[in-house]
Amino acid sequence: MWLKVIFIGIVLVFVYRLFGGKVPFIDKPKEHNENEHDFGEVEATSACATCGTYITETDALIYQKKSYCSHECLKKIK
Repeated sequence: MWLKVIFIGIVLVFVYRLFGGKVPFIDKPKEHNENEHDFGEVEATSACATCGTYITETDALIYQKKSYCSHECLKKIK
């Protein structure tokens, strides 16, 4: 008898969670980070030293403490 009650309870919780239900003390609210938005994390940008195109710092080519958007712009200064 108790095994049936436990099994039905587990199934009900699974179905509840399947359709987006939240379980208190298990599903904690997501903490808001000031660097994150709904569309992702904010990245710093810089302008290319040759052409002025804005690029993210992760995509930039750094040479002598200056940012460049491509190898072509980097070759222009050499």
